[in-house]
Amino acid sequence: MIARLFFFVHHTLGDRDGDLLDADRMFQILKPHPKVKAIFYGHSHVYEYGFREGKHLINLPAVGYNFNDAQPVGWINARFKDKGVDLTLNAAGGNMADHGKTTSLKWA
Repeated sequence: MIARLFFFVHHTLGDRDGDLLDADRMFQILKPHPKVKAIFYGHSHVYEYGFREGKHLINLPAVGYNFNDAQPVGWINARFKDKGVDLTLNAAGGNMADHGKTTSLKWA
């Protein structure tokens, strides 16, 4: 099996109040390390995916309270594989439209 690394941080990855204020520095440190495939984070109560500096970004949903009903309340089941991860939303409240939806992220 090929080694893959994943980072899990609490705060969002920006430069606003409440964000991980040294996120830019973290990306510069991680950029030359191709084994780092994804960064999981939260704090924003916004469920979304992104990509930066060669790393997948997974903003996890709120587990207890969403700031607006356009967002789900719930959790993600993750099935990690050599070439990616399948992320399935388990919505328990808020926006339930994507409950059970699986998003597949791929890497080399």
